[in-house]
Amino acid sequence: MNIQSVIRTFAIGLIAVFTLSCSDDFFDQQAGNRIHPDQHYQTMVDVELSLYGAIIPLQEVLPNLIMVDGLRSDLMDVTPNASLWLREINNHVFSADNPYLDISAFYRSIINLNEVLVNLPKVYENDPNFDDFYMKYVTGGIMGMRAWVYLTLSRLQNEVVWIDGNLTELPDNLGQTFVSKEALIDSLIQQITPYIHTDQLLAEMQIPYFVNTKAMLGELYLEKNDYANAAAFLKLACESYGNGTTVLKVDRTFSRQSWMNIFISAENNATEVLAAMPYNLTERQANPLRMWLEGTYVVKPTAPIINLFNAQVGLKDYPGDESRGIGITIDTLFGSTTDMYIKKYSLDAGQEGFSSDIIISRAANLHLMLAEALNRSGEHNLALVLLNSGINGEKTKPAGYTTWSGNQGIRGRAYVKPHVLPEGVTDDYVITEWIEDRIIEERMLEMAYEGHRWFDLVRIAKRRGNPDFLAAKVAAKFSDPAQANAIREKLKDPKNWYIPLEK
Repeated sequence: MNIQSVIRTFAIGLIAVFTLSCSDDFFDQQAGNRIHPDQHYQTMVDVELSLYGAIIPLQEVLPNLIMVDGLRSDLMDVTPNASLWLREINNHVFSADNPYLDISAFYRSIINLNEVLVNLPKVYENDPNFDDFYMKYVTGGIMGMRAWVYLTLSRLQNEVVWIDGNLTELPDNLGQTFVSKEALIDSLIQQITPYIHTDQLLAEMQIPYFVNTKAMLGELYLEKNDYANAAAFLKLACESYGNGTTVLKVDRTFSRQSWMNIFISAENNATEVLAAMPYNLTERQANPLRMWLEGTYVVKPTAPIINLFNAQVGLKDYPGDESRGIGITIDTLFGSTTDMYIKKYSLDAGQEGFSSDIIISRAANLHLMLAEALNRSGEHNLALVLLNSGINGEKTKPAGYTTWSGNQGIRGRAYVKPHVLPEGVTDDYVITEWIEDRIIEERMLEMAYEGHRWFDLVRIAKRRGNPDFLAAKVAAKFSDPAQANAIREKLKDPKNWYIPLEK
């Protein structure tokens, strides 16, 4: 079912259902006629509509997340057109009234998901088609998506307001429970684990626009540096489709100019995209990123990412990174010979209803996280295989990867040369960090402006106990030496990595 039609047709009803219990701080509109949950949760169709409605608030907040990620990291810099709010974020100053830092929509989504969760038993009782199978499947999907929202909040602020007991409203200030990121991750793992399915039909099913539950569990384990479990579940996530053969294989379906098709009607690209938030201009659901990045041109790509794309060496007769680089991810601003702009959210310009989707999770992300976990588990060669030319390029398939024959690797499908470990490097610790550096660098190229970069830098800096890993990379985007030094010194303190959570 197309979410655009769902939102258009059922917007009033869904907003009524899902805002029924939310606090007045979240919504300004006047309450109209509302559908009570007892009237709504009757059939499987009601559940389907409710699942879409539950994540509608993410349409509002995800563009801001992309901007905050880019400006805090080494991906974006401000232009003279930037507002004070954007300049502050670029300098790691976080005003309480900065609209780009408003995270209330994430909590609205959690409350919405809770509301669906607590009403599923009513559908179970009323609709005989909504049996034990679907009850477990939908419950697990909701918990997985809720975990993604919670994890994102914790990555932004290092703690969250925990809405205990599947409550469908936020408690007042006196009743709020604040949970640290570390404790949150453990709780989320405990919640999701019972819903990891081995049944083949359940394993293949995926709620549209929701994250893959196995992928979510793998990412949670990676965040807490449990590499064995992270690798196990991320691999399972890649193999959750296609009757036991991996569909999420990172082949050359999306290579060279075809790579841009990942981001055009992203929700329909099932071999790459696991979860995406659609936007459609004709449905009056425009993604504002195109206007910010190209129209009003308030931010621009940084020298580090421009230089990194320019440094890529192509395979055979390919001059460079033609799949993802200049002309695709970034490009020269119209009418200029030097100014660059971020093109990733303008790739479908000229098409009816264009307004590029925002991808929440996709195959390349899973493969690179898997490579990261394998590398930290000591499987350096396999990590490099997934990073470079993939399982398809191996004469002897690694154990456990015989169904991955179509896998071309992240760099392989982009037709760029593989990374080769320097000769004479034998120390395991040095090898681990060298490969990890290449993986994180590749994530910068592959998933630029998709909301991952700042979280990646924090994860690696914390893992290594080296705040300067993050600080130096962010500082490198500033051309003013004084500003670069000030930012570097500020970010050497991990306390400055998080947006303050008001209590």
